[in-house]
Amino acid sequence: MNTAGRLAAFRRRLAGEEGEAALVTLPVNMRYLTGFEGVFDEGIAAAVLVTADVARFYTDFRYAEAAKVAAAGTPWAVHIQADSLYVEICRELRAEGISTLTIEDSVPFGRFKFISEQFIGRVVVAEHQIEDLRQVKETAEIEAIQRAAALTDRAFDHILGFIRAGMREVDIAVELEGYMRMNGSEGLAFDSIVASGPNSARPHAGVTDRVINDGEFLKLDFGARVDGYCSDMTRTVMVGEATAEHRRIYDAVLLANEAAIAGARAGMAGSDIDAIARDLLTAKGFGENFGHGLGHGVGLAVHELPSLGRASRGPVRSGSVVTIEPGVYLPGFGGVRIEDLVVVEDGGVRLLSHSPKELIQV
Repeated sequence: MNTAGRLAAFRRRLAGEEGEAALVTLPVNMRYLTGFEGVFDEGIAAAVLVTADVARFYTDFRYAEAAKVAAAGTPWAVHIQADSLYVEICRELRAEGISTLTIEDSVPFGRFKFISEQFIGRVVVAEHQIEDLRQVKETAEIEAIQRAAALTDRAFDHILGFIRAGMREVDIAVELEGYMRMNGSEGLAFDSIVASGPNSARPHAGVTDRVINDGEFLKLDFGARVDGYCSDMTRTVMVGEATAEHRRIYDAVLLANEAAIAGARAGMAGSDIDAIARDLLTAKGFGENFGHGLGHGVGLAVHELPSLGRASRGPVRSGSVVTIEPGVYLPGFGGVRIEDLVVVEDGGVRLLSHSPKELIQV
């Protein structure tokens, strides 16, 4: 990963906004800026400080060895805190004459309040500074996402041979997640969705102990994480024999998915890509049954910029990795979502998800 280039780009962004120093505290943004591997987990206490001349990574004793190994040969200096993380950082900033500090707009309010009180000087909240940089993926990032997507494809192929009527949703989720972990996933990209029958009509149903019956949709939304990068894919299969109504719903969603993939390209507004699928589903009589956005960016986080939705006015940039995931949800009956992961390029998009999309009956 091009950690020196990322740091230089962030410094240019900071200078353009007349920032003296930036304090980054969200783990996903710290990982992006530093490029450190084997350091970050959900419980890490850490922060990154960037000025025109300084690139420091602060953490505590628990992560000291891993951080020092990861920082070798990079522009990053590792500081091990002895006391309170933000108290120490703010004390150093005051000693170095820094009067204005920029922090991320996505930090929890309590953290913002504490840092503001400790720093004493002016605290500026910057909007999407690092998230904007993360939108356009480097070649190595796309390759990592591609490896995660390939594992997700293999997991889908595996689970097709496992699904049977009479199983519970949780049985399938455990098998699916276990396959990914046993075959190279560092963990789940997100909490899987295995939703059957009426549960499939809930876009984010999660996993329950409901028993799956013949004659029902089964929606599978899941992803692997490889080298820190996520994949995200949804397939909806039919348990038992599909009726004409099942096929009518499924065919409409598949048509919307394929149309959006065929029509999307770099430079289009996210809302215009969303409209390709939304207008088609509306014409098929399902406009009221597609209530979420068409897609979102995927990278170190499974939900990141850019967004593809009705309110997404900004252009989608070449090199972005996004989902294309139209859906139709009929409460009490069931729902269908078909989601692919794609790289947005100037002439169109390149598919990273390769699992079959025709209606599969198991």
